[in-house]
Order: sequence, then structure tokens, then C-alpha cells
Amino acid sequence: MNLKRRLPQYLIGLLLMALGIVLVKKAEIGISPVSAIPAALSNLTPFTLGNTTIAFHVLCVLVQILLMRQVTLKTLLILPLAVAFGYLIDLYMLLLHFTEMPIWLAAVLCFAGIIFTALGLDVIVGADLMLPAPDALVHTVSEKYHKPLSTVKIFGDVTWVAITAIIELLATGTIISVGIGTLASMLLTGKFAGIFKRLLPFLEMEPIGMRRGR
Repeated sequence: MNLKRRLPQYLIGLLLMALGIVLVKKAEIGISPVSAIPAALSNLTPFTLGNTTIAFHVLCVLVQILLMRQVTLKTLLILPLAVAFGYLIDLYMLLLHFTEMPIWLAAVLCFAGIIFTALGLDVIVGADLMLPAPDALVHTVSEKYHKPLSTVKIFGDVTWVAITAIIELLATGTIISVGIGTLASMLLTGKFAGIFKRLLPFLEMEPIGMRRGR
């Protein structure tokens, strides 16, 4: 399994992805779709973004288990990953502070966040260990219903954003967490992930369980 390489790469991917999510959040022009529901709940409750992210990831794991109708070790291992990921987000939220910024600087910050998120996702996927819970759920839906992964990913993003808008409209009468940054994340994260995959092929390790030469 070559865990001496996989685990450090996986940890780096988590660090990059969490940083990307927080940078997009700090830009205050719209959160990424996968973090939209946690952001809305964090705005409406005393809980931190990291706490609500953990809760959202646990919910995604439960839905995945219901769809698969079985509990696997790989699925269960996503739970401690969710906790670590949530604490990483809270750590970045605590460490990174930005004063009021002009719109162009907010756009730059959001763009940087999208790049870090895409790179982090590629690093995580390349290690071939556990995916973050929302991404694992998307893969499960794609496999179970034999739908293209890209199509399910788009549907998932639209679903998260729609639920977020409904929650915030019902609670406050306005939409807070969804904005131009949300749309940019939906359009660009996948594109940059594809670019990094082509530019950094060494990140992709041999799938666990495959024998060399096969």
C-alpha cells in the first residue's frame, strides 16, 4: 500500500483543500457549493464552520450507507477524516484574518481558494485513500445509478446550493452564503482539478489492491 507516501500526500491534500474552502469563505462573495450548507448553518447557529462541516459530512456518510445498504471499513474511516477536516477549517478560520477589502481583492482571494481546493482534491484523490464525505457520496450515487460522475457532481452542487438558499430564506428572508464566488467555484474547481491532474501526474498512485504489471 506504500502508506509512507500515501498518508503524507493525503494530509497535504486535506491541508490544501481546507485552506481553499476557508479562503473562499473569507472572500465573502459566496461560499463553495460543498460548504454552502455548513456555512449557512454556521451563520444561523452558535456552531463554528468546522463543527457544521463535521455534521454535514456525517450526514453524507449516513446517506452513503443507506444507498449502499452496507457498512464498509472505508466508509467508516471517513468519519475521523470528517472530524480532522472540520478542525482544520476552524484552525484556518482562526488564523486567517482579513479586513474589509475591495471587490477585486475579494475576487483574487476567492480565485486563490478555488485553486487550492482543486489542487487539494487532486492530491487527496491521487493518494487513493478515503474521499471527503460529500465527494464519496457523489461517487456512490454515480456508481449505484450508473450515471456519469460529472453529471452527478453538478447535480450535487446544485442541490447543496438550493438547500442553502431555502434554509437562509426561511430563517432570515435573504440569501447570505450564495454569491458569485459560489458560481465561480462550481464552474472552475473541476476545470482546475483537470489541469492539475494533467500537469502533476506523479500525484496519482497505483490503486490499492492492484498488483504491479496487471
